[in-house]
Amino acid sequence: MPITTFRDLLAHLDARGELARVKRPVDPAYELIAVLRRMQKGPNDALLFDAPRGSPTPVATNVMSRRRTLAATLDIDPARMLPEMVARESRTLPCEAVERAPVQQVVIEGGKLDVARDVPQVVHCERDAGAYVTAGIFIARDPATGVYNASWNRAQLAGGDRMRVRMMPPQHLGQYQAAAEAAGKPLPCAVVIGAPPAVMIAAASKIPYEADELDTAGAWQGRPLRVVPCKTVPLMVPADAEMVIEGEVVPGLREEEGPFGEFMDGYVEVGRNHVFRATALTRREDAIYHVILAGGTEDLALLSLMLQTEVYKRIQPIARVRDIGMPGQILGCVVAIEKTSDEQARAVMLAAMAAHPWMKIVIVVDADVDPHDSEDVLWAIHTRCRPDSGVHVAPGVPSFPRADIKPVHSGKLAIDATVPMSMRDVLKRRRFPGIESIDLADYVTRPSS
Repeated sequence: MPITTFRDLLAHLDARGELARVKRPVDPAYELIAVLRRMQKGPNDALLFDAPRGSPTPVATNVMSRRRTLAATLDIDPARMLPEMVARESRTLPCEAVERAPVQQVVIEGGKLDVARDVPQVVHCERDAGAYVTAGIFIARDPATGVYNASWNRAQLAGGDRMRVRMMPPQHLGQYQAAAEAAGKPLPCAVVIGAPPAVMIAAASKIPYEADELDTAGAWQGRPLRVVPCKTVPLMVPADAEMVIEGEVVPGLREEEGPFGEFMDGYVEVGRNHVFRATALTRREDAIYHVILAGGTEDLALLSLMLQTEVYKRIQPIARVRDIGMPGQILGCVVAIEKTSDEQARAVMLAAMAAHPWMKIVIVVDADVDPHDSEDVLWAIHTRCRPDSGVHVAPGVPSFPRADIKPVHSGKLAIDATVPMSMRDVLKRRRFPGIESIDLADYVTRPSS
């Protein structure tokens, strides 16, 4: 069965022993994220902070940090993740509208709302400008067609009814806002926190502009997404979310936002960005607030899955794909294929680079290499790559487009780390019979402390 609510996801992780609880008081400024960062270095479990100081709600984080967890939320075999995602994407399921919803058990409207009081004030990095919503999914409708878009956007909590938000074309939400602003109108938005897992995945997706991402979320989870009308803006939002901040993006208004520690472990410096005016906050009575660390394991797991899906679409017609990984970051990928000719690896490299502009480094490996395991990938480069003919550089081709760091994202690199067809017997990898069934607990005795 798919996992269709945020709290069912927490229950799933708890049942697997992959949810750690922090019962002691924790400072939401820096300390909470420092604990998270340590956890992400291993064992990378989800965290539930019961009592962040001064917070109106508990805080959960790192809940979608493993690929197997993403697969479980959609009831997909992890080995079939990419082909199944592509197959389901085309089978959109219209949402199921309900009149009463858990996310509207508590409603705070108008002048009673203060985002500096009613939302946990989590500060992430040393130079951050203040508290941010980092796991907020912005829901909006295309002003022309009414199609729904869902996207992850950071939002600085300025206090009162104001948040500052970075959004701009070619992002779909940025296109919606630009169209509304050109007409002199605000853009109604809702910020969903603690969303159903399929909505989290949809918000990270690269599906076509004309596709409805709430209907696509339903298709990915295999059942219609339950939605409810907002209280103050003309939008439908996930009925089973933890919290929703309703409001609008004000036309013609920009305020300074940042700096903010971003996903490549640097900072986005101060910029003049959009202003979101909140009109209501609705939540469950026992709401749990979701936090994502930019560039942490949860962030990269969500983003990499959807980029891998785009790469898979390009490669699947020309090669048999075992899997696609993005160990370490999302500006490149590792493609494991069942190679049938020496020319095929080059074709795969070109297709992967064309799949998304961010693809800066592409490595092609054989099907016996795990593309999610950086050590296994490096082993393949060391033992199978021919540097004089297997390394290809495309100078001057841009990848990541942000202006302040563009100079280091010029050019692309492709590495063929597959075995030459003529040497497949010579370089066949050794095996260890029975290793799949070994449980070290049955063999190893550790000294008692």
